[in-house]
Amino acid sequence: MDKAGQVSRTVARRGRGFTIAELLIVVAVAAILAAIAVPIYSQYLVRGQRSAARAVLLQQAQVMERFYTGKGSYPWSTDSPLANFVNGTTNCIGVVPLNSTVSAGATYCISGQPSGTATAVSGYTLSATPCGATSNCGTGANTSFNDPDCGVLTLDNTGTRGATVGGTPLSGTALARCWGS
Repeated sequence: MDKAGQVSRTVARRGRGFTIAELLIVVAVAAILAAIAVPIYSQYLVRGQRSAARAVLLQQAQVMERFYTGKGSYPWSTDSPLANFVNGTTNCIGVVPLNSTVSAGATYCISGQPSGTATAVSGYTLSATPCGATSNCGTGANTSFNDPDCGVLTLDNTGTRGATVGGTPLSGTALARCWGS
């Protein structure tokens, strides 16, 4: 048998499958891609939920300001559009409107705190706390959700935006990144 015939049989035999080395290379490349993709996707999900929480805070601040324009004070009574905030009680959201019931998988708990007196509310602070950092999110909430970059988002009646991580207020570019500006 000549050398050419031997080579063609070797090629034919190798063409039937993969060697263990080739298979290990494919598995290693897949593992590297997964190690890169999973954290990026997780960050993407957190940013999306943070964006929903910011939108609800801004929406509720507009409701508060419209009430103030019409009535001359901020709503903190049972007849207000934010009756669920009376006395600082909380209502939790996922990506649902603030004044609806808690949805399965809620990621942030929205709460409000009045400033002033019960008869003369002079301001408010709205907060969005990740459900992983509070026990107020209720049944069905995603209690493992946390936002390690921005923590608790706040918005007050003067339009001041804030973010606090582990009790430390953020400022500068870190705060701007949390609020998307």
